[in-house]
Amino acid sequence: MLRSRALPRRIAPSGALLAVLIGLTSGPPAAADPVSLKQTYQCVFPIMEEDPLTVVIKADLPAKVKVGEQIPAFRVVSVSEVSRTAATALRTVGGATLEGTATADITVHMPEGPLDIGIDNTIPRTPLPDPPTGFAVTATGQAPSLKFRQPGNVKIDVNSLLLTMTPRDTAGAKTALDTFETECTLDPADQNKTLHTIQVEPAPTDPGGDPVPLSYGIKGSSFIKAANGTTPLLGGIDTRYDPGKGTFDADLRLDPTSGRFTLLGFLPATADIAFEQTARTTGTLDTAGSLKSHSEMYVKLTGVSTFGLPIGGGPNCRTVEPAKIDLTGEGRFQPDKGGRLKGTYTLPGLKDCGGFNDMISAFTAGPGNTIDMDLSYKK
Repeated sequence: MLRSRALPRRIAPSGALLAVLIGLTSGPPAAADPVSLKQTYQCVFPIMEEDPLTVVIKADLPAKVKVGEQIPAFRVVSVSEVSRTAATALRTVGGATLEGTATADITVHMPEGPLDIGIDNTIPRTPLPDPPTGFAVTATGQAPSLKFRQPGNVKIDVNSLLLTMTPRDTAGAKTALDTFETECTLDPADQNKTLHTIQVEPAPTDPGGDPVPLSYGIKGSSFIKAANGTTPLLGGIDTRYDPGKGTFDADLRLDPTSGRFTLLGFLPATADIAFEQTARTTGTLDTAGSLKSHSEMYVKLTGVSTFGLPIGGGPNCRTVEPAKIDLTGEGRFQPDKGGRLKGTYTLPGLKDCGGFNDMISAFTAGPGNTIDMDLSYKK
């Protein structure tokens, strides 16, 4: 019973948060200053229904960071002022102590979009006052380490609170209330919700830092115009990205594949295809997520057959020169997620493909071929 049924869509584990906010560069921890936020809530407690709650949330956060600069995991402390009425109700059911978890529902408003998370704060076993009176409950928790990928203002809002409470009697046993959840909503609803605002500044353009390694899986297809056929593409690419310069170079791997094509306009053919990269893939990726890449590779036809009969190809059958392939990102490419790439290229003629080399080359080579592929982030 650690989370309300009304809140799971807003809860993200620390690992997921880090994956979303992971930066493209590393840097020293940002200097932090104390920040605090006081809020008033209405909470629905067992027995007595609604009751007010005043909460002061404190943390140490920096005023400014740079893109890629790390904010270390930071401690969050919340102090809740519980009313005399609530203390009386808990004492009525035999409660002598109170413990549990306070989950703060938080939205991090980033330049790249909002992110909803939950931060669990542990409430240690706290004595209930006798005779009943108002008392303070202190909860402590830890938010994950953060990095931001785009410059701009990051606003951290506290939206609501979920209390998961266990009152115990003098012997340490649970009372008749067992463990209960109390949902708290802001009252008034239009009060300040912002714990802190962080200014994220552009990263230094000095390229002195080490390039960042990024790896992606590849899934897509290529349409060969002259042969009127499509071949699937699978593989991977390992890049070294320099955020300061906005450039990258990479090792591209395309798995052997096959495709069904048409020769002489009517003759169905099957080709087994392999690829040999001749130079590292290079390109640019700017802060807006616009990606361009250039690759060069030999295209090999290791086997060509029609009606199941081999008519050409072989280990030495390949294009007379490397095919030059330029791709552009479709929409915004996100280094920590991936994106879609498209491009058009010319397929050079073939050589060393056997007695039907010229015919096979004539019906495969030429311009207007297309590539459409998705890159999925791996690490």
